[in-house]
Amino acid sequence: MTDWLVDTNVISEMARPRPAAKVVDFLERTGGLHLSVITLHEMAYGVDRAPDPVRRAKLTAWLSQLSQQFADRVIPVDAAIAERAGRIRAAAAALGRPADPLDALIAATALERNLKLATRDVADFRNLGPELHDPWS
Repeated sequence: MTDWLVDTNVISEMARPRPAAKVVDFLERTGGLHLSVITLHEMAYGVDRAPDPVRRAKLTAWLSQLSQQFADRVIPVDAAIAERAGRIRAAAAALGRPADPLDALIAATALERNLKLATRDVADFRNLGPELHDPWS
């Protein structure tokens, strides 16, 4: 069975009022789903920036539930992941394709843990190394 690292844009699709059917199908039929601690960071940032207090409260509850659901499948950034992310960023910069530091950490997490990366932002990760899948396609 293939295990997956789920990017922020994939898991956050589930918080939308009408999530994309292809993404829902992917998440429901796919086992071995993991989140990076970076995804929790990005989601908490987005939740706390929601301008509508009612929506923010709903998203806060959703994020808490998600954190509990994935509690044993959230991958922290350790020394190996941090070093690999630095090398990935340096290699991308040398090719004239600078990488976002958080994307480099997510890519390095997938590579270090031998996970495929599910993301909508295929172009952002294309040159960073992990095997990619766009659940919207």
